[in-house]
Amino acid sequence: MSEPEQLDLLDWLAARPSGPPPTARELVPAFAGQSPDPAPVFLTRVDPCCNMRRFYSLALAISLFGECGVVRQWGRLGTEGQRRTEWYAVSSEAESALQALLCTKRRRGYMP
Repeated sequence: MSEPEQLDLLDWLAARPSGPPPTARELVPAFAGQSPDPAPVFLTRVDPCCNMRRFYSLALAISLFGECGVVRQWGRLGTEGQRRTEWYAVSSEAESALQALLCTKRRRGYMP
């Protein structure tokens, strides 16, 4: 009975083609029929008289199972804040939910 072949890290590095490292987009295949992720939206709301320094971030994400989600992150500027992801079966639903949240936050005084 032979032992499984062990791949050495130096052998792996030597076997790689030269050139720049692959990007995340090249490593993860795109899902058919879904548009590429737009850039995340980062909004802030600052009011010094109320000691208010808030941020709100919105982005689209795709899970390993092909679901599309809206990632929301909010909190005080300078902190990590809180994060919440809502998943949708169809990417168009996620995009419309992102647009609705963006409109709501802009009405409340958040600016890019």
